[in-house]
Amino acid sequence: MRSPIATIRTDSAVNRISVSANQRIIALPHDNRQVRLFDMTGVRLARLPRSNRQGHRRMVCCSAWNEENQACNLFTCGFDRQAIGWNINIPALLQEK
Repeated sequence: MRSPIATIRTDSAVNRISVSANQRIIALPHDNRQVRLFDMTGVRLARLPRSNRQGHRRMVCCSAWNEENQACNLFTCGFDRQAIGWNINIPALLQEK
């Protein structure tokens, strides 16, 4: 039997995750209206939104990466009937780690 490479423990239920193929970043949409970004080893890189006035007002149900668009490279949607495009500065996230 194989053992996991990384385990990520969260304080809220996780919905449909998405993995950035080029940058190897995982986006975890949560029931608590946040999206958390992790690297492939399980180290947390960021939390979206950084303030409560931005982002989703209800549960975030899925996320998807768009590697080709630099202005808007992560999309999320939730039960608040919003689809939000985020501009994630991936090189800056990886440097902060």
